[in-house]
Amino acid sequence: MLTFAFEFVNAQDMKTKIFIGAVACIAVLFLCSSVYFYGDKNNLNANELTYYHYKIHNGYSGMSREYEIEYKDSVVTATMRDCNFLIDSCDVYSVSNVPREKLLEIGEMLVKAKVQNWESHYTNRDVFDGDSWSMDVKFGKNLIWSGGYMAWPDNDPTRTINKIIYDLCKPQNEESKQ
Repeated sequence: MLTFAFEFVNAQDMKTKIFIGAVACIAVLFLCSSVYFYGDKNNLNANELTYYHYKIHNGYSGMSREYEIEYKDSVVTATMRDCNFLIDSCDVYSVSNVPREKLLEIGEMLVKAKVQNWESHYTNRDVFDGDSWSMDVKFGKNLIWSGGYMAWPDNDPTRTINKIIYDLCKPQNEESKQ
């Protein structure tokens, strides 16, 4: 960095000074934005969970299921989607005004599982026709993504979390479909 500053001061050409100054500004903006958008993932707070999305896809059958819970505009909404990509169809079940305590319960499970330390991808290379999954969560400014193919992290709470969302959204009758 010192060499960079030295080159800037000693540059004779105005175009060179402008170019070096622009590169420096871009570098500073990039560093600041990475702190702003990604936050401190080491200090997750369950109260700051605003978004959870989990998708599991069975490659052989073309079926997938998505579980989502989101806190937006002071309302917690849970959504479940059952999709069959072979016939291009999705059934969506959604419920609003979910008690905020449900979101907190899910946040606590994710914090306890240290989701911020999960690998970006888990793979079991011994299985050819299995399930792939992806999960993204947002705690305040912290965006966390993980996924895999027939392999999951240790102490993975997503089955329990997905059951909570399923129980909130499960279809009671055809009128509950959206």
